[in-house]
Amino acid sequence: MRIRSALAAVAATAALATGISITPAVADNRGDTSAAAWTPTTTLNNGPIRECYAASCDEVWRPGPGETVRWSHHAINPDSNNRWYYVQYVFGNGHPKTVYGWIYCGNVTAPC
Repeated sequence: MRIRSALAAVAATAALATGISITPAVADNRGDTSAAAWTPTTTLNNGPIRECYAASCDEVWRPGPGETVRWSHHAINPDSNNRWYYVQYVFGNGHPKTVYGWIYCGNVTAPC
């Protein structure tokens, strides 16, 4: 839980430092990353989850089409003026693993 909170804080700090607007999925003044703060969306293709909100950033994971990911907020890339969602993706049978990162809005059903 601390790692998720730290990642959210880093993302928010980076957004503030670069002047990027972040819109939460659900207003939560405590920075909570519980299930209520995450909005489900579906992947449309094989688009990757990345470390930051730019196509040049390293991939964290590449979910297949039709997978459910949950987003908490979005950011606008200042260089290309496109929207990216901060997502969590849970996968694996028996020993689930959760990854966090950014996915381009054109790769999910959430609005672009």
